[in-house]
Amino acid sequence: MHHKKRGSGSRVSAGNLLNHILYKDGYLEKLITDHYESIYKYCCYHLNQRHAAEDLTQEVFLKFLSNLDHYRDYGKIKNYLYVIAGNLIRNYFKKPKEVCIEDAGNREETFPDHAGDILDRLMVMDALSALDQTEKDIVILRYYQDQRIRDISRILGIPASTVRYKLKNAEKKLKSTLEL
Repeated sequence: MHHKKRGSGSRVSAGNLLNHILYKDGYLEKLITDHYESIYKYCCYHLNQRHAAEDLTQEVFLKFLSNLDHYRDYGKIKNYLYVIAGNLIRNYFKKPKEVCIEDAGNREETFPDHAGDILDRLMVMDALSALDQTEKDIVILRYYQDQRIRDISRILGIPASTVRYKLKNAEKKLKSTLEL
């Protein structure tokens, strides 16, 4: 008899997911371990602030756990985590911010300690900021998070053809901006 093993990236119904998390030893820890880094990077690319990204990443997993009863099958649990992260990022930008002088000096902590790398990364981030929000989300999910078009479509709730179209437009804009 051959048993198919289900990983944290497989399709799981809300009831099965809740049972896995509540009763299967180590499942929750593995789920967080498997997805924490990619969700954190996604938050970093949007927020540009390490501490805010750490806080938001933790909030993603807390929201995930507290809203398991609302879980919809996005194809992969990771996709659902990206949906939550995207919503939290949008909410983050809607809230008024307190300015902390200490944070201003720490903005480059997430970059490598090489001047050329920092300048290249700043140029890319500047170019990304010129894109509209959907294009930026698509570029980050595709090139920084290695998501497939189909998964990006599910995460953002738009057709795959729209994802492809917007990705091509974003690539043209980025190429034009970065060649200057």
